[in-house]
Amino acid sequence: MRREGRMRRSGRAGPARDAFSPGDHRSDTAPDQPRSPRFGRGIGLPLCWTMADAAPPSGSPNFRWFLESLVEGGRQLRRVAVFPFPFRVGRKPGLELTLPSDAVSKEHAELYPDGDGLRVRDLKSKNGTFVNRDRVNDTPIHEGDIIHFAQLEFRLGRQELEEPDGLLEPATVSITEMALPQGFIEGTRDLPELLREQMVTTLFQPIVSLPGGAIAGYEVLGRGLHPRLPEGPTELFHIASGVSAEAELSRLFRRKALELVAGRRDLPTLFLNTHPAELEEPGLLASLAEVKQFAPHLRLALEIHEGALADPASIDGLRTQLAKIGIGLAYDDFGAGQARLLELAEVPPHYLKFDMRFIHGIDQAPPSRRRLLGSLVSVARDLLVYTVAEGVETEAEADVCSKIGFTHAQGFHFGRPRPVEEL
Repeated sequence: MRREGRMRRSGRAGPARDAFSPGDHRSDTAPDQPRSPRFGRGIGLPLCWTMADAAPPSGSPNFRWFLESLVEGGRQLRRVAVFPFPFRVGRKPGLELTLPSDAVSKEHAELYPDGDGLRVRDLKSKNGTFVNRDRVNDTPIHEGDIIHFAQLEFRLGRQELEEPDGLLEPATVSITEMALPQGFIEGTRDLPELLREQMVTTLFQPIVSLPGGAIAGYEVLGRGLHPRLPEGPTELFHIASGVSAEAELSRLFRRKALELVAGRRDLPTLFLNTHPAELEEPGLLASLAEVKQFAPHLRLALEIHEGALADPASIDGLRTQLAKIGIGLAYDDFGAGQARLLELAEVPPHYLKFDMRFIHGIDQAPPSRRRLLGSLVSVARDLLVYTVAEGVETEAEADVCSKIGFTHAQGFHFGRPRPVEEL
């Protein structure tokens, strides 16, 4: 029901567009900008940078800091190496990074080393330097921090020197001042720590059998425990999408769930979520086989979104491989997009979870809607598929779902997500 990647950085691909010419340094931005930027005024600007020396100094660390910005209307990611030091940023030509915007002071800020780390110092600029939206004078900065020079947005990154990077080529590109989170996603600085230290937990929401309401399973729902990141999975996956770490976060939630229940032998089927990104890269089956070793005695079912049925051959192969390691298959949010009946018949799952929009207010719905839902449940029954009504919140909705023929139900009416200690 809930939407849940070795981390890698990726840019936004998109069609190229002609850059501004190096001499076109005019801006429509008024010179008198507010002291606390709104980060919301979109204008196209040329960005010019010049690198004084491409070779790292003797004895330097084997990584390179860089600033990255969204360019081409936010469709592409562009990087510039932070080197040499001090790395000065401003409107004046000849600096390490020249930003031809009237909102930026002639010498706006500088980045300089602090051991193996980095700091940013504001050079008494008119419109300020901001780190993660806080105006700063002189402060340490870290990988993933979002930095604004006035209203121009960058994110600080780090890359090993042996990796191909192409960071050092001077260029002139157009950039856009844009509001967060439409640009870089806040929270990416702290996400690596959450993943590395496994700062997550899981809750368990009951799935009951109909009629009767006996608990037949639990859906596993991930939660974050990092003090500077949100708790909810939707927000965490949004942050993870900024660094292509959705699959890694999803695997961590499943691993934590199986660790928590490893000593329990009294639990019914556990329904584990996937993220769509996991179906696009290798490693899903290996990760499932690994976590199943924590609790080989428990029955598991893997939920995948209905949209994955667009590729029935791949899902058929997945179902076969899951069966070999003793894991069932559930299609989640059925009917949220296209109700793929042909694909459902070709590759029937063990469980079919109907999207809550089918269920909400079903007791007050017109007869035509009930007949449609009843027909879909009947198709699933003929395929020997268990049907789960998601989002049941009232007794009246539960009664109608039972009469329609659902074999199972889930929702606040039957129980809210709870920690493992309360199961």
